[in-house]
Amino acid sequence: MPDKEIANRRFLHCASKRTDGTTLTGLPPDLIRKAGRRLEIVALTYAAAYPLAYGSFRIADVGGGPGGAFPQGPDLLAAAFIVASLAFYLFARSGLVSDARLLDVGLIYGVVAAAGIDTHLLWGRWPEAYGITGISWVAVWIVFFPLIVPSTTGKVLLASLIAATTTPAYYALGQAMGASPLGNMTPMYVANYMCVAIAVVGSRVVFSMGTDLGKALQMGSYQLVEKLGAGGMGEVWKADHDMLARPAAIKLLSTSSGSSPGGTSPEQQRLEREVQATAQLRSPHTVEVYDYGLAEDGRFYYVMELLEGLDLEELVERHGPLPPERVVHVLEQVCHSLAEAHAQGLVHRDIKPANIFLCRYGRDLDFVKVLDFGLVKRAGELSRGDPKLTEAGGFAGTPAYGSPESAEGGDAEADPRSDLYSLGCVAYWLLTGQTVFEASSPMLMLVQHLHTEPEPPSSIAELDVPQELDELIMACLRKNPADRPASADEVSRRLRGIEFATPWSSDRAGRWWGDAPSGATTRATA
Repeated sequence: MPDKEIANRRFLHCASKRTDGTTLTGLPPDLIRKAGRRLEIVALTYAAAYPLAYGSFRIADVGGGPGGAFPQGPDLLAAAFIVASLAFYLFARSGLVSDARLLDVGLIYGVVAAAGIDTHLLWGRWPEAYGITGISWVAVWIVFFPLIVPSTTGKVLLASLIAATTTPAYYALGQAMGASPLGNMTPMYVANYMCVAIAVVGSRVVFSMGTDLGKALQMGSYQLVEKLGAGGMGEVWKADHDMLARPAAIKLLSTSSGSSPGGTSPEQQRLEREVQATAQLRSPHTVEVYDYGLAEDGRFYYVMELLEGLDLEELVERHGPLPPERVVHVLEQVCHSLAEAHAQGLVHRDIKPANIFLCRYGRDLDFVKVLDFGLVKRAGELSRGDPKLTEAGGFAGTPAYGSPESAEGGDAEADPRSDLYSLGCVAYWLLTGQTVFEASSPMLMLVQHLHTEPEPPSSIAELDVPQELDELIMACLRKNPADRPASADEVSRRLRGIEFATPWSSDRAGRWWGDAPSGATTRATA
């Protein structure tokens, strides 16, 4: 793309943003979207409440106000305001305009709604006879509405002034059309305009809080949009890049984890290690990392691709064990990721269903992404000095999927065949819906990995497990690393050699994803 065109696009983008990095309204997108949803509720509530309030007066006095003016006018106008409010509700729900633009249109609706309230109070129902004095419901609406629909000070001031002016405008119109004098309406007018000042101040407070939140949700060139999940380490958010249309997921370290600018907390070291390790890998089955850094408040974050799907733990919990042919399809892709990592001397050390994501990826279905390289180490590197990131003492990983040598702890060297043991545990889970061992505590789980021989998955699985797959999984679960397959490439080769009468295909994957929409949720792990 020519430099001039890039510069023009950059200028146009910056022109649509405020200098503080937020959107045109100065509010973060998530807050704008929520304000739009509240606006829908307000419009629907107004449309429902108006006929109740107006009808009660009409039932009490069918003949109209004592002035005798416009006896049918109120009814027709009341119906018009009800229809207008319902029409605006449908418009807000339609998605025809952006959320930010909807808030601007909402201010116009607020003025129209204020005129509707005045129609109910004044048109044919004169205050002198009915004792309407002091603050009217229009004044309440003027104060209330900007808190629901936050906007800039100038827009709120203009909309509130017009809304406040509907009361004297109705009075002047009534007098021009020959209505009886209404007495001194000055207190009501003054109350309306005093409430304009209150509305502007209140709106400014809400708007300032929103812009402060927008700054807090700015991570480098990314704006946080929606929280996708949370865990002990922190949160995962959907995010938009300031310049690119591509969405992303941001993993954000929680402030309670002890990170600070230039800090070296164990959790921050873990995330930095994850970013640096993952950035070296190019397998399409390894999650892609875009960026990382420190937020203004000192929290560490990193940016990765946004995936649409669910992890293998959630997959089995929702839909039950997988057929063997699909398990083979999944495991081959995991092996592709691990083979590259192992070739570069990296050992993942936390292979488990929750760290393997099954997703829609472009036009591909059942596409695997391996996540969370936060415990990665160089092959042969001693595990001594690991941050204590698990419940089981110094064990690094997840007890249900940890290898025997990892369970021993101490000065055990990181070995790629530890990942293959964990991969065997994952395969066991996919086929049976159970972990290899069950225990009441993480420590007892690790003891079983060290000393207990597992039952073959074929003896537990509901579906028939091919002998070759059964034997391969049991080989991966050998206590001695030397007795396991030598590499992820070897595991992949043996998987490809397993034959099925009905292999897993793209057509079968398409039918599954079409029949199981609940499994197709945009998500990332925390």
